[in-house]
Amino acid sequence: MSEGIGFGPAAVGAIAFLLLAVWCFTHRRIDRSLAALGLYLGLFDGYLKLKTGSPLMTLARDVLVVAIAGGALLRAITSQRPLPLPPLGGLVLAFSAVVVVELFNPQGPGPVFGLGGVRQHVEFVPLFFLGYAFMRRETQIQKLIFILVVCAAAGGVVSYIQSTLSPQELADWGPGYSERILGTGAFEGAPRITFDENGVPSSVRPFGLGSDLGAGAVAAALALPALIAMMMAAEGTARVALLPFAIGIGLAIVTSGTRTALITVFVTMIAFGLIAAASRNGLRVMAGLAVTAILVYAAFGVLGEDNSTTSRAKTITPGNALSTFTQERAASVAKFGEYATTYPFGLGVGTVGPAAGALSDRPIATQTLNTETEWNFLVLEIGLLGLLLFLALNFRLMALALRRIRRLANPTMRLQLAALAAPLFGLVVAGFGGTTTATVPPAPYFWFVAGLLSYWLVTHREEPASPRARREPRAAPRSPVRAREPVLRSSAERRG
Repeated sequence: MSEGIGFGPAAVGAIAFLLLAVWCFTHRRIDRSLAALGLYLGLFDGYLKLKTGSPLMTLARDVLVVAIAGGALLRAITSQRPLPLPPLGGLVLAFSAVVVVELFNPQGPGPVFGLGGVRQHVEFVPLFFLGYAFMRRETQIQKLIFILVVCAAAGGVVSYIQSTLSPQELADWGPGYSERILGTGAFEGAPRITFDENGVPSSVRPFGLGSDLGAGAVAAALALPALIAMMMAAEGTARVALLPFAIGIGLAIVTSGTRTALITVFVTMIAFGLIAAASRNGLRVMAGLAVTAILVYAAFGVLGEDNSTTSRAKTITPGNALSTFTQERAASVAKFGEYATTYPFGLGVGTVGPAAGALSDRPIATQTLNTETEWNFLVLEIGLLGLLLFLALNFRLMALALRRIRRLANPTMRLQLAALAAPLFGLVVAGFGGTTTATVPPAPYFWFVAGLLSYWLVTHREEPASPRARREPRAAPRSPVRAREPVLRSSAERRG
């Protein structure tokens, strides 16, 4: 009987997921399928992975991505619609090609075992093309922003609950939680907990709804500009209705337990302020940033001085940030030069990173390589060429955001696109504290927003009005009759 009870929820969940995958493949409203994927990634992906302790759970998100992309591609082919290459698509395809070529790197694990390595680099690349092709209305952008806020706020609430638990209580949530909290298996010697002055475990470092520490704060960094954009666009009681989401995102930040996540939030908000100021939304955004800062500061005050994130936050003040970075990350960053010169063509995909955990017979030499930064991870896996292509795409997107968002005529769209582009700056900084292209939520966010911005800032960008056109609204309005007279005379002349 007990086995039947245990099998029931698992069977129901499997059937529900299968129906979701079929729906994603057959549904013609791709924006709705993408919304379902976003909710799954933000609310269920990390939790289910740790709850079950099975790495196979991560394949579920790949099934959804392939179902959406495959269904869209099949309908495009059958309807004989043209499939033009998006702007920046050449960089994306070149990056993907380098990843595939590295599958045959003689120093790598080989084509069979290296497939997991290919996956960790390109599993979310289809989102670039889907974001470009199917995010072309303002209402769709608004839904994306709302999903980001909902997922981040929910993760913040869960992160706060986890911060109140003892290490053993959180470890009891599931095998994946136990492995990370107690420091066993692949996390031997690296438990996600803090210790008191006597070396006794004192508190956990929450995961939120993600699969590792700080995931909740990273989701908050992606969603915080979106929340401010929603608050600035809302009116009256609608702003009050957003307060619970603001509290949830604030909780995600203050319970992050990691300096990297806090710095990512800080850099993201600076970037948002700069882009918004250049986009003629500066005053409103500054007001939103001020309100957000007050809420976060109040949350830190409620948690008290003993909170682990509070103590970490003190080390990223302007006077301490450089010394903190030097102490914790300088050694990892210094390794980049060594790896770039020793392995300019990389060691092959699947050599390091999450995919390498599946290789029990991985060479001892690769087990000791430092992959604590995104840049070490990329140069070891796909070499300097792959790294340069990825950086070129990053900096191209950031340059477009700084230059072209301000040219959009719609002020609401300027604010919303600024909110989506700002986290790209934060993710570059986050790359100095860990891998971002092989984790959720940073990886799917990057590829999807990259495609979205490629459409709005390149394909659909609005040219700035001429100086004469900008002065015309200040002049006296013309009579409607006079405005039509030249057209009428021209038509009469043609008839004559």
